[in-house]
Amino acid sequence: MQVEQFKSMVLRLERESAAAPAAYRMKVALLTLLGFAILALLLSVAGFGILLIVGFALAVALTGGAALLLLLKFGKLLIFLAIPLWFLIKASVKALTVKVPVPQGREIARKEAPALFAAMDGMRRKMRGPRFHHVLVVDEVNAAVVQRPAFGLVGWPRNYLLIGLPLLESMPPEEALAVVAHEYGHLAGSHGRFSAFIYRLRHTWGTVQAYTDHIQGWVGRLVAPLVRWYAPYFNAYTFVLARADEYQADAASAELVGVANAAHALKRVNVIAPQHRRFMAQTFERIAHDAAPPPDLMQRWAAQAGTPPAGGDALRWLADALDREGHFTDSHPTLRARLQALGALPAVALEAVPEPPPPVAGASAAAAWLGPLLEPLRGEFQARWAEAVQEPWAERHAEALKQRRRLAELRAAMESNPPLGADDDIERLRLTLRLEPETDVREGLASFNAAHRDHALGLFLEGTVRVDHDEPAGLQLLERAMALDPEATKPSCEHAHAFLTQRGDKTAAEAYAERWRKRDEMENLRSQQLAQLDPAHALAAHGLDDATLSAIKQQLLARPSKHVAEVYLARRVIPADTSAVQLVMGLKLTGWGAYRGKQAEVVKQFAALEWPVGLVFFTLDGKYKAMRKKFEALADARLA
Repeated sequence: MQVEQFKSMVLRLERESAAAPAAYRMKVALLTLLGFAILALLLSVAGFGILLIVGFALAVALTGGAALLLLLKFGKLLIFLAIPLWFLIKASVKALTVKVPVPQGREIARKEAPALFAAMDGMRRKMRGPRFHHVLVVDEVNAAVVQRPAFGLVGWPRNYLLIGLPLLESMPPEEALAVVAHEYGHLAGSHGRFSAFIYRLRHTWGTVQAYTDHIQGWVGRLVAPLVRWYAPYFNAYTFVLARADEYQADAASAELVGVANAAHALKRVNVIAPQHRRFMAQTFERIAHDAAPPPDLMQRWAAQAGTPPAGGDALRWLADALDREGHFTDSHPTLRARLQALGALPAVALEAVPEPPPPVAGASAAAAWLGPLLEPLRGEFQARWAEAVQEPWAERHAEALKQRRRLAELRAAMESNPPLGADDDIERLRLTLRLEPETDVREGLASFNAAHRDHALGLFLEGTVRVDHDEPAGLQLLERAMALDPEATKPSCEHAHAFLTQRGDKTAAEAYAERWRKRDEMENLRSQQLAQLDPAHALAAHGLDDATLSAIKQQLLARPSKHVAEVYLARRVIPADTSAVQLVMGLKLTGWGAYRGKQAEVVKQFAALEWPVGLVFFTLDGKYKAMRKKFEALADARLA
């Protein structure tokens, strides 16, 4: 099911649910039963393969070897039958033994953080939900409740609570409890047992679909198409219930901690996330100057986490989040809709941006819940982070030293034999800005742009420097940069918004914020479309030059796989941004290769080679079978 089909179906189903809610829930219940039938088929096919092995072994034992003699007598025929049976059994066993990954984090015992467990116990008693089997602290601005089946895809679920330490450092206990209670409300059935069951089943089908997409051979050809057909329909039909459940989970959270705390928590999460991203970006900016990662990262974040960011950043981040929607399958309503449902956004201010959450007064949730464990925990996360970034940090610091040497070379060249070429000159100015931010390069950038009037990077750099120096002329430069290079839109709008906010021009600042949001929406959609190969998208000629195409053909001469019969190359047209370039290589397998389920192996072999350009590989079967005609319609698409 394609994105537009999914959205269209959801809109239709929302109207259907509103008109006849009882009938709609019955339809969802019947669809759920169909899903269990498909799961039963998956398990029975797997079990059938195993029973065949057991049956043959028993036949050999009980007939004194007559079954084995029969195998030898009809050798070729039985071997021909045994080969697909072997692949059936192999895939079946794999399907039965697949494991859902265990959530990762620092597990906390009750005796280590009694206040945390007391808060969770109180929440559980009031919301009447299941207990947590594991409580994990993670290094993320997030909190989540995860259920993991005990036995592969099925079995008694184990409940995991994941709490981000950066989040706890940023919120008072009541708001942190509101965030956790929202997620816990789904498991506790705050919106009814049937809806809680559907919520958990949606996650189960997500796991099943992700797994069956990788099953090849007999089981894959039998079960995967059913799952690929069913899972999107189940998602669409249950999306309507899931969207309503999100509001009810918010309501359950508000009932536990109060509407004000629940609303502040919703807003604060959307301010903390970009604040933490900027904090980490500023940390990594020190790579050019510091040879090693900072030894007090966690302490520095804790010191600033509870204080709203200066200027209009908090208001801008909140405005950006109000009407932002996630992935099309994400059932979470927009922040504005959730605040309205809580009654935390007055009717007179429905189109306005609400006030950001207040500063954290008193102890943070981290201090209140973790107590004496907090400092050792910060130390553990600090050590783990420093170890993880030590090598790339050292590499980038070494690169910064190379850039300093390069800057010295460019300056020496400019003094000895001016003028520099355009590329060298803009590189000199850019490196100066990066490595010596205290140096005023406005005059140099102005001279460069006078000589190169349509250089987008030069205009952007001068524009940012001028607005940072409170010069309105920088806005015109940023506008010209965006016109020449749309990829400069978001950073240009950020600088313009900060400049206008500081000057108190909220109307003009909001106009740039709105441009940022529209561009961000487009880029997110583009990223989603680039990440997900959609067989409905159009293909165009690859447009490669002769040298690059020759290098690709040279790689193909090595024949990475004997199971490939035909090779095609084209550019995939990305609907969100037709200027985006993604080259795709379609691989038509031989009949024997397809029969043996070699799709994943072939794609892996091709991806492991060094190609002169970035390529996305896939086999022309299954849901991508119809793309072969699109390749064949292009004159230069077939390479082998």
